[in-house]
Amino acid sequence: MHLSDYILEIEPLGVNTNRQEAIDAMLDLKTFQLPVLKDNELYGTVDLDECIYCSEDTIEQLIDPSYLSVHFHAHTFDVLNLIQEAQTDVCCVLNEDKSWVGLVTKNDLLKGIASSLTSSQDGVIILAEMASHQYSASEISRIIENEGSQLLGLIIENVPESGRIRASLKLNTKNAERIVTSLRRYGYDVIFIFGDEDYKENVEKRFESLMKYIDI
Repeated sequence: MHLSDYILEIEPLGVNTNRQEAIDAMLDLKTFQLPVLKDNELYGTVDLDECIYCSEDTIEQLIDPSYLSVHFHAHTFDVLNLIQEAQTDVCCVLNEDKSWVGLVTKNDLLKGIASSLTSSQDGVIILAEMASHQYSASEISRIIENEGSQLLGLIIENVPESGRIRASLKLNTKNAERIVTSLRRYGYDVIFIFGDEDYKENVEKRFESLMKYIDI
C-alpha cells in the first residue's frame, strides 16, 4: 500500500475563497476539513460546520491556523496513525521543499486497507507489529481462533526503518478486545484497531452536515 495511491491532487482553498465554494468542495470530496494556502504556503484548515453556520462571504475569518502534513514518501499506516492521533479528517501531503502535492483523507485510507484484504465480510481490522523472527502466521491464527474468532485476511509488510514486520489482520468479529489482549500477551505490538464504527461515524457525520446545510 503506497500513500501515492490515495493522494487527491486537488488545489487547496485560498484565504479569500468564497464560503459557498468551500462548502461545495467539502461535500464533493466527502470530507469535513480542507487546507488553505496563503502566499503559496500552507496556512491552515477550514471546517465544514464552521462554513455552514456562519454568514461570512469568504472563509478568511474561519481559518484554523493548525494543519497536519506529511512527506509524500510517508508510510500509509504512519499517516493513518497521525490522522487518528490528531482527530482530524484530512492530511496534507508535501514535497521535499514543502510544496503542495495533494491531500489524503481518513476515509480513503480506511477503505484502502479494508479493500486490500481478502474478505468483504464485516469485521475488525487489527494492525500489529513484531520482530521479523517472531512472525508466524500459524501462531497468529491460533491466537485468534483460541478467542473464538477467525482470521479472514492477512497482509504482511516490511517496515524499512526498523526491520520489523507489520501485519494487517481482518477478523470476523467486531469486538476484538480479548484478541488484542492475547496478541499483546504473546509479544505482538498492536498499533491500531479499526472497526465498522469508523465507516459508520464518517457516514453519519457527512449525513448530519448535509442535513444542516440543506436546512439553512
